[in-house]
Amino acid sequence: MEFLNPNLLWGMLAVIGPVIIHFWYQKKGKTIAWAASQWLTEKTSLQHRGLRLDEIPLLLIRCLLVVLLSLILSKPIVNWMKSNEDRKQVHLVQSKAKVAGNFRFELENAMKKGEEVFWIAPGNVKMTDINTVPQNSGELLFLQQTTNGLTDKKADIQLYISDIQDVSQIPKIYIPGSYKIHSSTDSVQKPENPFAGLLERTGKDRIHVLANYKNAGEQLTVQAGLLALAEVYKIPFTIDLKKQPEATYDWILTDKAVAEYNPKTLYVIPAGKSTVHAAANVIEVQDSLRLATSDVVRNGQLPEWLGNRMIAHFRLGKPESKQSNKQLAAHFELAKPDKNKEESIFNPLMMFLFVLTLLIERWIALRKTIRTNHA
Repeated sequence: MEFLNPNLLWGMLAVIGPVIIHFWYQKKGKTIAWAASQWLTEKTSLQHRGLRLDEIPLLLIRCLLVVLLSLILSKPIVNWMKSNEDRKQVHLVQSKAKVAGNFRFELENAMKKGEEVFWIAPGNVKMTDINTVPQNSGELLFLQQTTNGLTDKKADIQLYISDIQDVSQIPKIYIPGSYKIHSSTDSVQKPENPFAGLLERTGKDRIHVLANYKNAGEQLTVQAGLLALAEVYKIPFTIDLKKQPEATYDWILTDKAVAEYNPKTLYVIPAGKSTVHAAANVIEVQDSLRLATSDVVRNGQLPEWLGNRMIAHFRLGKPESKQSNKQLAAHFELAKPDKNKEESIFNPLMMFLFVLTLLIERWIALRKTIRTNHA
């Protein structure tokens, strides 16, 4: 059951109103002494105070009226007349060969059953051949257009998408019916090298690095981190441990004061040794890069830390990160029911029940009043 105005369901709290009014009028009365009361005709019956069993049905009917009124105003939409087994299945596939290949078995079975299978592409492209993938960029940006073009708005939607998405570029997508996300992981695909294009960007065939430290242990640690980075990502480093005359370096790591700064060179130096502050190419470390003083070195994260500094300095593209189903689902939301859709038969049924209950309440209340006046 869905509601067009779910906030009005809070009106059911008003059911306490008839209960309070009922017990307010049933509170114990006070006896007032009056000299002329002896001349009044004695009543044949006395009005009883407290809770009377014959008034409980009237109380319950009035509470029911409040509940029914709240339900009517909230405009419920009930689809219980249609079985879930009869719901139509629609499959939407991201326009990527790897996604289609990963779910080949499910998609081929769906097409054999006669279920609708669409590519996520402009114009609602129906899948006829799983190997023929539409060529378009920004596939998920067309997902809202594809869902809006579905003929059956109450169908169960099966979404087949890749788990590697730049979700920051995806706007909120509203799905008209229930949906399920199937994310694919390409186990064959090699991880993307974040340093691809480094040499093209620098215009050199090698990256010249100077690692010059007074402390031999710190110099050995930094050198090991650079060699690990070069081995994993195949970066052609030329590492000097002492400054060479007339040499131009792309990266300088040192604990010594630097006399002249090159704006194209990346510097990693201790805090307080730099004469240039807030420069984009100067990174100041609070602790020395030694095992005893640096948590980065102690946790084995020095190669990763050095690599991130290179990516930021040379403005290299970061590899796309994989997203969990929960992260992907955060960009999807069920669309609210269409207010212009045909109302369910449940609404006029509730209106009829409300009017009938109101008539019963008035009939019982009038009978009670007449009985009290003739008592």
